[in-house]
Amino acid sequence: MSPDPHHALSAAIAVRFEIPGALRGSEALGSGHIHRTWVARFEGAEGSRRYVFQRLNGEIFHDLDAVMENLERVCAHLRDDWRARGAGDAERRCLRLVPTREGRSAAIDAEGGWWRAFPFQEGTRSVDVIESPQQAFEVARAFGVFAVQLETLPGPALRETIPHFHDAARRFADFERAVADDATNRAAAVAAEIDAALAIRDALDRARRTRGIGALPRRTVHNDCKINNLLLDADSDEGLCVVDLDTVMEGDVACDFGQLVWTGACPAREDERDLDRIRVEPELLGALTRGYLRGARSLLGEAERRALPLAGPALAFENALRFLGDHLDGDRYFRIQREGQNLDRARAQLRRTTRLLEASDVVEAQLETDGA
Repeated sequence: MSPDPHHALSAAIAVRFEIPGALRGSEALGSGHIHRTWVARFEGAEGSRRYVFQRLNGEIFHDLDAVMENLERVCAHLRDDWRARGAGDAERRCLRLVPTREGRSAAIDAEGGWWRAFPFQEGTRSVDVIESPQQAFEVARAFGVFAVQLETLPGPALRETIPHFHDAARRFADFERAVADDATNRAAAVAAEIDAALAIRDALDRARRTRGIGALPRRTVHNDCKINNLLLDADSDEGLCVVDLDTVMEGDVACDFGQLVWTGACPAREDERDLDRIRVEPELLGALTRGYLRGARSLLGEAERRALPLAGPALAFENALRFLGDHLDGDRYFRIQREGQNLDRARAQLRRTTRLLEASDVVEAQLETDGA
């Protein structure tokens, strides 16, 4: 049986990978919703080293072979790019897959579960809440550089790991389906949230028409640029290593910037229950915009810059729909630690959407200053 996420990593899994030494202990790692992750310590002739192990979620990613093929290509490209840039610490700036003892990138357990491992990036940290404008700038700058690096990824195109991931129309249709199906008889209790979602959808559509935002270029992008998907240097807070690469595939840069804004400009928990605590910090929003422009300036076209002010509210709204739809479906997609957590997440993201819409002029002002 696969190990429980709150217990130690199984030694039977650890020995499948080409790691010197013996497993001496492990603990659950991170706050992600999808994969199960552990950090494990090994003792060998050269001392103690730590590795990250993940059991992949095959219910969310239906083609794990595509996930791992993409990951191998992206990691190799990033390493080559950093070396071409003359980075002496290229190994700290990109993930490296640890091969299995058969030379593969993943091991499959007796239950059919897929596992992978990476060296632990020592001397780094991630944050769930931005701590300062300078940190916001650095996180966004690093993601902007990452977008530029992906632009030179050799073909063919990466495989699609989650179909229609940021398809706004489809996300809304899925939400409407969840409301209509009402699989767990929860719709009546969240009628106010459903009405709020409909009103916000109309407000976003009006804002897009007013700003003349249309279709954007399709590029290879991260697609999930949450602030905690970047490792920072623990001492300097320099943005070092982009992680959680399973959604790297075709998309648009506005969605990446929108994820940064959604997760970085409102320093409140994702499932914050006190909605009055959810507010936009203009200094953080401005710093995120400056940082992304600094990192991705050579990539962004005029249509993409025009889309940035509404990117944050659009992504906050997309996630509000996903959380609320999952609550209606019975919490099947996002893991919960308590009853009603997805509903709390949805309420928080609906409030974030409203606040980010109100603050879109902060991004517009920064674009006028730094966007040329």
